[in-house]
Amino acid sequence: MVLKIMKNYTLKSLIEKKSIVLNEAHMTQEKMEAYVLQNAQVLGEEEGYILFRFQGIKMALISDKEHNRMRIIAPITQYSNLAPKIKDSLMHSNFHLALDARYAVSEDTLYAAFMHPLSTLAQEDLESALKQVYNLHLSFGKTYSSGQLDFTNKK
Repeated sequence: MVLKIMKNYTLKSLIEKKSIVLNEAHMTQEKMEAYVLQNAQVLGEEEGYILFRFQGIKMALISDKEHNRMRIIAPITQYSNLAPKIKDSLMHSNFHLALDARYAVSEDTLYAAFMHPLSTLAQEDLESALKQVYNLHLSFGKTYSSGQLDFTNKK
């Protein structure tokens, strides 16, 4: 979400718990699709769905205006063929090593996935989402990380 700190706020407004941030812009399906069209190799598209390659990784952008949701997914492998130790690593990653993107399973396919409300998605969130999904896909079988976050050493 794009946030702007208000320049003038008072102690009274803070005590009354009034919001001190404003949402500057709402993401739309059209803005999001335009960004992907400009920054990826498009393989196919229709309203609410774009199949594309981002830095060599095949992904899909799926959005639904009516339900205010979007997702970016990248298929990785067949889930039922994974060893239990790898499945444990996926769950560990979702808790300790993933930022906003996660590993997810649908119809026996393991995906790197990012899901978010469409209207509150900021441009920076979209850019970050593409990178995180890319990193989760690329790091599968190695570090299982979507970025530089690591909660494993925190106490």
